[in-house]
Amino acid sequence: MLTLRFQRVGKTHDTTFRIVAVDSRFSSKSGKMKEILGWWDPRKDKFELKKERIEYWLKNGAQASDSCFNLLVKAKIIEAKKRPVVIRKKKVKEGEETPIKVEAPKAEEKQPKEVPVEPIIEAPKVKEEAKEESKEESKSEEKIEEKQEEKKENKKEKPEEQKEEEKEDVDSK
Repeated sequence: MLTLRFQRVGKTHDTTFRIVAVDSRFSSKSGKMKEILGWWDPRKDKFELKKERIEYWLKNGAQASDSCFNLLVKAKIIEAKKRPVVIRKKKVKEGEETPIKVEAPKAEEKQPKEVPVEPIIEAPKVKEEAKEESKEESKSEEKIEEKQEEKKENKKEKPEEQKEEEKEDVDSK
């Protein structure tokens, strides 16, 4: 299946994008593109598109990526609402995070209806239990810090003891 997507071109902080028709199995960087359909400079917000060729590829079943689709809507080649663009973060070593969805700006923003908020009353026992838990947590944190300090001191002492033993061995010989 063919895809219309951006191909990044330009220097590190001076990027522009080509709009290319490429097989969806390949990256736009692979060089296996079918055709260059235009360009877009996001810093200046200028673009130039080959309208006839884009319409040709869309009629033949090519799908536009979300960002490319939004540019085509802006250029009035496609008449539709803009799509939300998914920005994927790099994987973190500790755990994977889900992609963040950034929605396109809407012409009319609907405000949610105001719902009366009822005050929440907590029982005094719950508050006391929470205080006890926080005290226990702070004690456990202090114990962990003390253990870490002891380890550091032990590491510092070992090399000094080894040096003294080496001096005694050299003196005895």
